[in-house]
Amino acid sequence: MNMKMLDRAKICRTALRVGAVAYSSGMLAEALLGWKLDPRVTLLSELAARDREHRRLFQVLDLGAGGLFISAGITVRGAGSKWLGTWLEVFGAATIGDALSPLDYPISHEHLRPGHAQKSWTPSISHTMHYATTTVAGVAAAGICLEHWKMQRSEQDPDGLARILRTGAGPAVGVLLLSETLTVVFPKLLPGVVQRVQTLAFSALCLDLASLDVAKLRN
Repeated sequence: MNMKMLDRAKICRTALRVGAVAYSSGMLAEALLGWKLDPRVTLLSELAARDREHRRLFQVLDLGAGGLFISAGITVRGAGSKWLGTWLEVFGAATIGDALSPLDYPISHEHLRPGHAQKSWTPSISHTMHYATTTVAGVAAAGICLEHWKMQRSEQDPDGLARILRTGAGPAVGVLLLSETLTVVFPKLLPGVVQRVQTLAFSALCLDLASLDVAKLRN
């Protein structure tokens, strides 16, 4: 393996690790701020809604995470993994899109909607675009999970249990992504809790992805 390949692998691993930590650090930030909104029902993107006092903090975390995922995607593509690189780049771009198109208000709390006393309300372009960027991010996250599963399936781990757990990580996060969608439709299923579990699981999967040898980051 030449020095150029080693440099790309190091950049990719670092970007993935730091990006994964940044992506999930919003939960730590909201805890330190005292949970201004009920985390059981509040989605993480709602913390950066236009009417939130500390929204800039959560936007910066998403911007940083998105940029790092894009960097990881570009470098892993250079290492030979086209599909993984593409999914990482799309996920990073969509995460940045989320940060740049904040919601008008925390959608889990209808009483905070602008003009709540009035029946008619027209959402801003930013509010509407947020749903599109979030959907794209979800699809890209599923793609990253698929690529992780494909790599781990061929891994020759001497520990049978560890291999089973790591191979099942991608499908498990994929199920959590689907579950998150259902909980948004049915708020009584605690969408905030499900999303936070899914976010931590996805971040852990990305950390595991970063631990793979660069030779395994090839299609």
